[in-house]
Amino acid sequence: MIELRGVTAARGPGLRPAVRDIDLRIPRRGHTAIVGLSGSGKTTLFSLILRFLQPQEGSLLLNGQAYEESAPWELRAKIAYVEQETPLVPGTIGENLRFSHPEATDEELRRVLREVGLDGKVDSLEDGLDSPLSPATVSGGERQRIALARAILRTPDVLLLDEATAQIDALSEAAVHTVIRDRDRDRDRARHGAVVTIAHRLSTVLDADAIIVMEAGRIRATGTHETLLATDDLYRRLISALRINATQPAA
Repeated sequence: MIELRGVTAARGPGLRPAVRDIDLRIPRRGHTAIVGLSGSGKTTLFSLILRFLQPQEGSLLLNGQAYEESAPWELRAKIAYVEQETPLVPGTIGENLRFSHPEATDEELRRVLREVGLDGKVDSLEDGLDSPLSPATVSGGERQRIALARAILRTPDVLLLDEATAQIDALSEAAVHTVIRDRDRDRDRARHGAVVTIAHRLSTVLDADAIIVMEAGRIRATGTHETLLATDDLYRRLISALRINATQPAA
């Protein structure tokens, strides 16, 4: 579980706080979506959770332990992060998957490739896992799925997705949602933990167990889709915008 207690933080020295007085609990299991207008503080929350940013006030805890009691590498070993355009390293597909988990077996790699729907693609390549990661072997959407597979190979306590479906093809979007649903459905399995997404698509919000609505650096409302749709005007406006986006073809 991640907990933020009275957290206020700015994006840099001398800047105004990007988030203020944040009290938030993210449970050990399930899918939490974060929504809000641009500049509402969503990315700042992720930066705090990843310890890329230190709070000016308040504290963060992971599984009951204060952040400052652990080294940054110890925290990041328990948290996986997939950006909209996650960088991959030069080399083969297998080397990219093993980047943070070098001792992983080929079978473990094939398992995560199955989870993101890329096992058939990799098997079709002449050199399989030893194929170079290049535009000649994988598309942009497939590169994003490899980044997701690399993240879940680490079996993190918390998987952070900075709306990994925002700029990818429909097959890759479906793979992301399959991973989210599988982690949620199998929440009693030790290797599954929390999923937290910054949401820009309607399907991501509808899948969530809990939704956090951010406004001007504060948490405006928290609830399920149905509850927020009935009680929060900003959420209704955001959902209307997401419905418009959902009608556009995937990039």
